[in-house]
Amino acid sequence: MSLFEIRCPLCKGTLWIDPASGKVVDQKSADHQRSNFEDFMKARQKGTAWDDKMKKAKEEEAKRKAEIEMKFKVAKETTDAQPDESLQSPLDWD
Repeated sequence: MSLFEIRCPLCKGTLWIDPASGKVVDQKSADHQRSNFEDFMKARQKGTAWDDKMKKAKEEEAKRKAEIEMKFKVAKETTDAQPDESLQSPLDWD
């Protein structure tokens, strides 16, 4: 008789199931290590590094957006100052 072995992806526990009856024959809980304070502080430091990177990325994005808006504004002013006479209104085609 062969048992099915199923591992939980969340808790990493294991179940052994009898295929004939469908009942759980045995189970084993995963051993979880307790975290220590140093590991927690290292994780917090990495988190602040990510926060700094996100803040910098947002600032760069805002800077790029301001540049694009400025270029658009300049281009709009130059086209308003020099209307293109080759473009005609469809109403003037008659």
